[in-house]
Amino acid sequence: MPRFIFKTEKKEIMKKLEYYGIQELPYLLIASGKDKIRGFTGTLSGDEIIELEKAAGIDLAGLYLFHNYPDNLRLSMDAITLLKDKITKNILELDEKNEKQIKEWFAGQDLLLSKEEPQKITKQLKDKGEGPGFKVIKIAGDLVGMGKLSEGRLINYTPKERRIR
Repeated sequence: MPRFIFKTEKKEIMKKLEYYGIQELPYLLIASGKDKIRGFTGTLSGDEIIELEKAAGIDLAGLYLFHNYPDNLRLSMDAITLLKDKITKNILELDEKNEKQIKEWFAGQDLLLSKEEPQKITKQLKDKGEGPGFKVIKIAGDLVGMGKLSEGRLINYTPKERRIR
């Protein structure tokens, strides 16, 4: 059963979104499933959304935007595309010239960073006032997904249906 997110809880979510530099979110937020948050911009009322979801038996109102962890949010692929102009922080750019690494990323594999890369990345992040954790991945100027940077490894959160085989 969906649950609408209102002022107090939305403020908490907005604080978490500041991690990515996102200052505003013009959507009705709906909590659905296990820690998933969807955004809705249509003209249906809350009661109409609930009735529609009861009749259909699935979570269908709105677009899946992010997974809500206790300490942070992980943006979905659709949220990255939808909010690309608002995302200004915690962006990790992969070297587009490293074809092996790019192929591995788009295949959904985690990236084991070379000995030099973690130090280089750590310096870039410190210069921007950021640290390890969830990162929006950028390749050749495009935001392409989410990863989690941790101890020389970049964990890939590309959904299976969006990976290249």
